[in-house]
Amino acid sequence: MRDAKSIIGGIILLILIATGVFSVLLDLTSEFIKLTLWIFQLSLTDFGLSPSIEIIVKSLTFILSYALVGIIFSAIRLFNSDVMKYAYFVVSTMIGFALSALIMFLQEHIIIISWSILGITIITIFTIVFLVKKRNTLKG
Repeated sequence: MRDAKSIIGGIILLILIATGVFSVLLDLTSEFIKLTLWIFQLSLTDFGLSPSIEIIVKSLTFILSYALVGIIFSAIRLFNSDVMKYAYFVVSTMIGFALSALIMFLQEHIIIISWSILGITIITIFTIVFLVKKRNTLKG
């Protein structure tokens, strides 16, 4: 009986090898490892931000991550602390990266952004003054 089980097991193993099931499993495993390494590398990336900005980014990351994970798991009504722990790690890493990238973009383009805000403010003030004068001349 053992020989029959061994023969059947060997045939099944040969079929699985021939059909490529193991290569698919290896591909999925390597993709998972690549994703995990990318997430760890991303969380350890230094963006060159000042310490005060880093504190703000970390605080916002913490607040937004907990809120987002809470909203997601509340919506699907699944409260499993282990799953939530991993989801929080992934979400906080992504939010931290996004906030750091946004602040880096703002720091690099601060002059253009400040001049744009100044220009929009001046145009808005002139438009409001013009509309108020026009309304006053129409009434008078």
